[in-house]
Amino acid sequence: MTLRDELESRFRENFSDALVERLSHSVDMGFVPELVWSGIKINVIPDYVVYPQNTEDIIDLVKIGISNNVPLTPYGRGTNRYGNAIPADGGIVLDFSKMNKIEIDEANRIAVAEAGATWKLVDIAAQQKGLQLRTFPSSYDSTVGGGTAGDALGVGSYEYGFICDNIAFVEMVNPKGEIVRLEGKDLAIVCGAEGTTGIITKVGIKLRPFSSTESLVISFEDFEKVYGAIGEFYREVIPAWHIQVRGPAISSYIHDKFRATLDPGKWNMVVLYPSTRSSIVEPKLYKIAQTYNGKVFEGEWTGWWSFNHGVNAALRSKGLLIHQHGLLHYTKIKDLIDSIQRDLGNIGVLEPNKGFDLDIDLERREVLLVNAFTQVSLNPVDRKIIYDLAKNTLMMEDFVKLGGSMLSVGMFVHKYARNRLSTMGKTFQDLGVDRYEVMKKYKEEMDSEEIFNPGKVFEPKKRAKTVLEIVDKQNEALKFRFGIGIAKSLSPGGEVEGYKVAKKYLDIFADYALTCIDCAMCVTVCPQYRLIPQWPYAPKGMFDFTRGIISYFELHDTVDIPDSTIAEISGCHKCGLCDGVCPARIPISTLLIKLNSLVARKIPEEPTIDIRIPDYYKDVISDDSEIGLWLGRYLSDNPSIVYVTLDLLKRLGLKVKVFGTSKDSGFMDYISGNGNSLIEKIKENSNINLLELITISPEDYKTFSEAYREYSKLAGYSNVFEVVPIEVRLLKSIQFEGNDEINLHVACFSSSYADEIIKRLREKGFKVKKIEGCSGAILERNLGKRSDRMAKALGETYPNLITLCPLAEMKFRSVGVNAKSLIEFIAEKAGIIISTQVSSFKVPDEDKKKINDTLLSSILASLNKRTQVIADTLSFISSGPDEYKKIIEPIIVEAMDEVSQSFVQGIKTMLSNEYGNEDLSKKSIITSTYVKEISSILLSISLENVIQELINVIKTITNEKFDEKTLSSVLLDLIRDNENKIRSSLVSLSF
Repeated sequence: MTLRDELESRFRENFSDALVERLSHSVDMGFVPELVWSGIKINVIPDYVVYPQNTEDIIDLVKIGISNNVPLTPYGRGTNRYGNAIPADGGIVLDFSKMNKIEIDEANRIAVAEAGATWKLVDIAAQQKGLQLRTFPSSYDSTVGGGTAGDALGVGSYEYGFICDNIAFVEMVNPKGEIVRLEGKDLAIVCGAEGTTGIITKVGIKLRPFSSTESLVISFEDFEKVYGAIGEFYREVIPAWHIQVRGPAISSYIHDKFRATLDPGKWNMVVLYPSTRSSIVEPKLYKIAQTYNGKVFEGEWTGWWSFNHGVNAALRSKGLLIHQHGLLHYTKIKDLIDSIQRDLGNIGVLEPNKGFDLDIDLERREVLLVNAFTQVSLNPVDRKIIYDLAKNTLMMEDFVKLGGSMLSVGMFVHKYARNRLSTMGKTFQDLGVDRYEVMKKYKEEMDSEEIFNPGKVFEPKKRAKTVLEIVDKQNEALKFRFGIGIAKSLSPGGEVEGYKVAKKYLDIFADYALTCIDCAMCVTVCPQYRLIPQWPYAPKGMFDFTRGIISYFELHDTVDIPDSTIAEISGCHKCGLCDGVCPARIPISTLLIKLNSLVARKIPEEPTIDIRIPDYYKDVISDDSEIGLWLGRYLSDNPSIVYVTLDLLKRLGLKVKVFGTSKDSGFMDYISGNGNSLIEKIKENSNINLLELITISPEDYKTFSEAYREYSKLAGYSNVFEVVPIEVRLLKSIQFEGNDEINLHVACFSSSYADEIIKRLREKGFKVKKIEGCSGAILERNLGKRSDRMAKALGETYPNLITLCPLAEMKFRSVGVNAKSLIEFIAEKAGIIISTQVSSFKVPDEDKKKINDTLLSSILASLNKRTQVIADTLSFISSGPDEYKKIIEPIIVEAMDEVSQSFVQGIKTMLSNEYGNEDLSKKSIITSTYVKEISSILLSISLENVIQELINVIKTITNEKFDEKTLSSVLLDLIRDNENKIRSSLVSLSF
């Protein structure tokens, strides 16, 4: 059994080797990807991703890693800056998104949290019990496992110290696959080890009684006065909770961009303290202000911490932000400033390539967490960026030479690990423990093969040794301490090729992805991530995926991103919650609509079936009625909902003009941003001359009520009618009562009228629980696996669902969920007998494989016929990819024309042999289903192997030396550009 088979067999749906998963787990808040783009070939792309759900999963995974000698890298939210959560040698990433349970032990004031729980959610759970966190990292949305493994400082550290000071116990799986519990001095094995000594599964976090938080700010004219004030806090032991000092430029930026209560252009000392201590703290603060000529004003606590991410977001407005954070005794801070000024220019100035500024946290043992920021003019995908990253190295050296250290070690500073773990690790010094030696000995004895997070903290000996090249680059950079600008100007620049490739696939989305600050705030609010806790379904994961494309290309000289992968990351229902919390103010939902449209536009119109309406309903139907009933193409697979609706209208005595299931409102064009096609659909439907149009699907309601009004002038459309959801019409007109408990699934496109429906159901006596979440039913064809996962996740939480979307009803039933539409529920209450007549067909798995194999073999066979012609053009590759593409484009176009004909003919023959005896109606359903399946296969098919086989054949028939990378890239582009020939030919797929 291969490793892949073993992982898939054990972890099933919690295992993935999909490219979208692998690439989205290759990035954190730091600059490791940029180092890869600069030529250091660190293997940051995992081979596999596993989502453990419990400790047993982790134990089994560790044993699999050991037996196969494959490295394991734990991943929380990827908010660290030193590559802690990024693989350094491929292998398996353990994503803790599905291990986020929290229990609050009120008696002992301890939160027991699984490693994937975030500090924010722990704090919320604690506050519900009258408690709260003592301290937490400034990345409030980072995970408990990550914060503990990194032993960070953060909010509350002035009173409570490092994270490790606030840990009661840690449970972890050690490198032998055993679960162990660590407390007291033994915490030195795990806190700060960054996942190199064990995989954390559960953490006991010390809590404090809840108290509202007050804030005062003291602004100062210069740092000399700030330094005096810092000393006063340590000398007087003022009982504050958290103290943060923000430099003049930083204060101005976040004041202007986030309306923070700071004095712009001044040094601002933000002091947070429990309201119960106001009478003690505030007089001391006013005394400090008076002593050092500071100005005191009221600050704010609500949302204050998020401005830590606001710093990163605001300061990226003029250039790339280079950010270094380290630990230093407070008496050395002025020396640090002097040293950095010699390298980077004046403090308090933040302009591209000019100056720097500081953001400082006070820790209780006279240690400062100093965040140093400088801006550079280059963008992160410039080939010269390595020289600007050298400024990070210069700041690191300034910390170390003054007896300080980096906040974390990661891939970067193995030689300074002792500084971080022992010299600046006051917690364990106080216990008489040399943390570095304890940790190092444990690692050597328990993990001699370096399976656990290799390349981090300790210098690698057996694997991940490429990270050592970072030190060489650092040393090289230090040679240019006084000439970075000169070295940069002499070095060739321009965008790295990987960025150009990402841009080709993702368009403007790639540019915005580079502005993401990796704070993970979007992850916390994302409803689909809560439903399906897998990283590509979170906005941050989508942006990480983009940077992963660049890394993959720079590592392998090629990358093929199928349309299904783009559909997978862009297929959410665009609720916009992420837009509201993004400190970088990225228009995430708008970008996802544009990205989704890149795929949707490639999908051909599928054949539709007009459901025959029995004569039984002829007294309901009248072409002269001023009330219309829109069935639409999305109901063609669900005749029963059509008949139930007509039964209910018959009960009401209504006559309606029916628009059948061959009609298309243009919904897919609308949500995909395909305005021209939507306008054509509106023109096709210009014969709707009614007072009222009743819709059955929420998708059609949204299109008629919104899109037709927005596009009416452009389409020359002037008809005005009231659009009414069928459920609203029925609840107004049919009298019935009940006291049933209803889990009402509010599909994403029914949200605008859902509240009225809930109100009317409650008035009739029903107990209604509103369940939100997209089933992915209508978007299934360009959502990849997401739709199945969404439907299953909702069904697991709510075994019985009544949905406002008849399409969601079908989707739920297809994955085993007990669901019915609200229309059917109303019909049952009205005494109407329902006969389920869902016309459906599923493509057998063996046919799916046959289609995939036939498609690949057809492409390869057609290209192989033309290998000699391609070989004869190889001398032109030196002209560059753009020129060479023009030369061989006619060859590939001809080949793909041939493929479209031979492939479709082959599928026709297969269908005729298997289903030739079915009646015409059944054949229509089969054809429609196969078209959808083939479209899905075209979206997801990988062409890398086909192209490599072709190149291997070409190499056997020519002695010409050629650039394989360019040939591969051009062939891939041209085949992808001409895939639509196959899609278009599917329209003729009938048998």
